[in-house]
Amino acid sequence: MQLNIKYALAIFLLCGFNINLISSEINPQYSATITRDIFGVPHVHGATDADAAFGLAYAQADDDITNILTTIDLARAGSGLKNGRDGAVTDYLIKALGIRELVEERYEEDLSQEVQAVLKGFVAGLNYWMSLNLDRNIKDYYPVNEIDLVSSFAIQGLFFSGIDGAIKDLMDTPKEVSAAELDKGGESLQVASLVAGSNAFALNSNKTTDGKTRLIINSHQPLDGPVAWYEAHISSDEGWNMMGGLFPGAPFVFVGFNQNLGWGMTVNGPDLTDAFKLKINPDNENQYLLDGKWEDFNIKNIKLPVKIFGPIRWTFNREAKFSKHGLVLETDSGSYSLKFAGMKEIRQADQWFAMNKARNKEEWLEAMKMRAITSFNAVYADKEDNIMLLHNTAGPIRNEAYDWALPVDGTNSELIWDEITPFNEIPLLVNPKSGWIVSANQDPFRASAIADNLKRSDYSPTLGIETKMTNRAYRVIEIFDNDKKFDEKDLLDAKFDNEYSKESRSVKYLKNILEKEYEDEELKQAQSVLNAWDLKTDNNNRSAALGVCVLQEEWISFMSRIVAPNADEMFKNCIDMIKGSFDRVDPLWSEVNFLVRGDLALPIQGGPDTLRAVYGRPQDDGTLKAVAGDGLVVALAWDSLGNQESQSIHQYGSATQDASSKHYGDQVQLFVDEKMKPTFFDKVELKKNTESVITVPFKK
Repeated sequence: MQLNIKYALAIFLLCGFNINLISSEINPQYSATITRDIFGVPHVHGATDADAAFGLAYAQADDDITNILTTIDLARAGSGLKNGRDGAVTDYLIKALGIRELVEERYEEDLSQEVQAVLKGFVAGLNYWMSLNLDRNIKDYYPVNEIDLVSSFAIQGLFFSGIDGAIKDLMDTPKEVSAAELDKGGESLQVASLVAGSNAFALNSNKTTDGKTRLIINSHQPLDGPVAWYEAHISSDEGWNMMGGLFPGAPFVFVGFNQNLGWGMTVNGPDLTDAFKLKINPDNENQYLLDGKWEDFNIKNIKLPVKIFGPIRWTFNREAKFSKHGLVLETDSGSYSLKFAGMKEIRQADQWFAMNKARNKEEWLEAMKMRAITSFNAVYADKEDNIMLLHNTAGPIRNEAYDWALPVDGTNSELIWDEITPFNEIPLLVNPKSGWIVSANQDPFRASAIADNLKRSDYSPTLGIETKMTNRAYRVIEIFDNDKKFDEKDLLDAKFDNEYSKESRSVKYLKNILEKEYEDEELKQAQSVLNAWDLKTDNNNRSAALGVCVLQEEWISFMSRIVAPNADEMFKNCIDMIKGSFDRVDPLWSEVNFLVRGDLALPIQGGPDTLRAVYGRPQDDGTLKAVAGDGLVVALAWDSLGNQESQSIHQYGSATQDASSKHYGDQVQLFVDEKMKPTFFDKVELKKNTESVITVPFKK
């Protein structure tokens, strides 16, 4: 359910690893070759999958140890000691839900031997790198173990779930977030909350001019921090050959491709969480009514070490109560217990690995049937000219007689669900006749031509499948829903489209201003600027600054499911802000919107909820600094013979932390110019475009 109560709580992924399974060898029994292409992107190869994972970890640590260590802080429930009371919010979640204990109990039974070997190799690679770099202020983290690895891997799900706000409310710890912190991207979940978005497009031979199958992968993330995209290629003699985007500290590619197939992911919003209204014993606050009997809560004391000031630390104690439904939240309107999909699921690593190694549509779908990954839309294409959209959800089987969008009766145990909806009962669109599929975080029943779309009535209403339409969805459907066939340029033009649709919620919001009669001359002049807007956000546009300023808060309100601010007030505020910074209400968009990397500050086209998604934070001088949205973009194609073409672009470069590296910002100009680079996925092309080759571990 989408809870409309103060303490709503949701979680997408739970995962972790056995604390006793420690891989900390300084002289590990693994070997991998790391080939860096001319853009510094690592192409890692090992004889075994575990060898390849070892090398991938070493390469990641070289490029991004800072964000890897941030995820380890989260995994060890040590964020309070690093970030104070704000960090203790996540610590509370980890400890209250007993993530680590769950994994220790289920690790050997639930995870395959193949995946355990890969994870052990990855951890060994991190520890080997750390053993060579203990002078870098990382001693407190060394050695890393498997529980650190996959707990951090799983906690990435928190950045998509919005549960931090609920836990803050529960602990009564409001968070003051500085602009500098938000600009860093990774220290705050608030950046991630800006971008519950992403794009993915798939076209088969019915929709392309040259008969090729094409796929665009474009997941939107913060541009910095532990959930910013990192590009890598990993291969082994055991058949692993995957390239694309992953997060720092992750051993598997999340969005990308192998030689046979590829997929992109977009955030969806199925109903994965239910609130059960509890009846508390008036004579004993630690009991609740279930099936006519008073049951005792399971009460857990949570110790939260927190940095108070400088070296001063304090341990806070917080109580966590559990009913047979789940975690209990005590609110102003009563006590509720929350149950969410994936509460006892730790096999996410197995599913990601199976997806990485899938060789065809059937194997990829078999991996998706695991349902360990509880949400996300997946847009798929392969060399056999197949395209698909899976609205993935591990939503439970619920009694359809109840409205699960509201809290349900917590006194009736029959409503406590235990099974998830079968795979064949969730939306899966395969090879529509129109030849195109799109996902831009919209209603999944509006993903292709009208005649090809799935029907909402064929699926249980208790799945809570979203009905929303983003501007990006309106635009991409407008672009593809016709008889036109697309070549590579057409498809990239669609990806970089920076326009607002006249059908979108955003433009309807603007009409509140455009249809008003103003007497003040300054307001009239500004209104004329908006009236002249072609709804694009290109560099030479003189209406975009005012238009985007007005729409920015509307977008945030839409994503937060709250009422948008008064349009007239936003209009007046934006006039004051823009004129105060630029001495005019219509500066060029190129004077306002920037991608910043080190000393580089380059104008960038696009804006909030455009297909060229750019989410900027206001700076002191009135400009916008891009902090989220478009990051890694991948474009794939297969011809009728199965020959593959692949291109990609990253917002910065492969050296995400080393400002002295030429790869710290060597892709920025290409990125703002909306150009792609070769991936060098092909071995022959990689050999022609190699910058360096090392083999780890280094020989003594």
